[in-house]
Order: sequence, then C-alpha cells, then structure tokens
Amino acid sequence: MGKADVLKAIKNAEKEAEKTIENAESKASSILSDARLKATEIIQKSQEDINSKSRSMIEEARSNAQSEADVVTKDGDKNIQGIVEKGTKQRKKAIDSVIESFMK
Repeated sequence: MGKADVLKAIKNAEKEAEKTIENAESKASSILSDARLKATEIIQKSQEDINSKSRSMIEEARSNAQSEADVVTKDGDKNIQGIVEKGTKQRKKAIDSVIESFMK
C-alpha cells in the first residue's frame, strides 16, 4: 500500500469518525430532548395529581365540617325546643300563681 493509499484510508477513517461523532451528538440531543419532554410531562402530571388531591381534601374537610355543623345545629334546635317547652310549662304555672294570688 502506497502513501497515497494510506493517506486516503486515513481521510476516509476521519470522515467516518466525523459521521460517527455527528450521529452520536444527534442521538444525545434527541435523548436530551426526550428526557426534557418526559420530565415536563412528569411535572405536569404531578401538579395535576397534587391539585386533584388538594381539591379532594378540601371537599372532604368541607363535608366533615358540614356534618359537624349539622350535629351542632340539631343539638341547638333540641335545646331551643326544650327551653320553649319549659317556658310554656312555666308560663302556665306563673299564670295559675297570679290568678291564685288575685283570688285570695
């Protein structure tokens, strides 16, 4: 093999090496782009999950608070009804007492 053949082989090898480097850089760029896209998708999915869970927790808390408020309201209504009934009974006693004192 002569010098010209050796130089030609070296140049061909250099060209092949350049193509290999370009292909590797292209693949690396593609992998990086895909990774960024997947990372963005993961972040968006995570944010959606967090928002969904937050809404669910808030709704559950509202529901629990409403249930507790309903219990308190029911108890309050019972107490009010008891006071009204007691007042009605006491009113009759008071009227009877007043009428009795006038009758004496």
